[in-house]
Amino acid sequence: MISSFSSRLKALRMKKHLSQKALGKILGLSDKTISAYENGRNTPDFQTLIKISRVFNVSVDYLIGATDSESSSTTFKEYPLKDIPVYDEKSLLANRPVEHIKLPAWTECSYGFIMPDDSEEPVLSEGDVALIRKGPAMDGDLILWKGEKFMIRRLYIQDDKIVLKPENPNFRPSIEDILKMSSSILGVVVGRWQKFK
Repeated sequence: MISSFSSRLKALRMKKHLSQKALGKILGLSDKTISAYENGRNTPDFQTLIKISRVFNVSVDYLIGATDSESSSTTFKEYPLKDIPVYDEKSLLANRPVEHIKLPAWTECSYGFIMPDDSEEPVLSEGDVALIRKGPAMDGDLILWKGEKFMIRRLYIQDDKIVLKPENPNFRPSIEDILKMSSSILGVVVGRWQKFK
């Protein structure tokens, strides 16, 4: 789904004559992530949204479509919030959230999953809440899937196999049958939420 954010990000990038790769480099993101933002498949977290607004010298309000003025002030408190259930491994099986968090209503997130380990360092750390959007996954997406246990891994499609690769090189990738995998994918990671430690 193409949102105001998606179309405005693309327009601003084109106006500055930046490729997706160049913008990704400026923001410390991959060109696949920029593409996912522009195609409406993922949305950035708050910190990334603020970085993007600074790169293009526009307000966050403008980026998310809350105003048509590029220079209006940004105040997150004006936005309606929605309640997001958060699960750990045990509570996801029982469909009983361990907690709820409040996120802006424009966030395309269905629920949160607490990272059980550091397999996705540096993208997600143990204890972080991965924000999950239910729906189909594409090659290169970070996904939540259920195998022997719930895991978050980067999805790569190779012929009739799927490679599930952790970001942390200390963990091993796994190879799965593509036909069996489709029912095991529980959603795509679209961001993270962290508690102050």
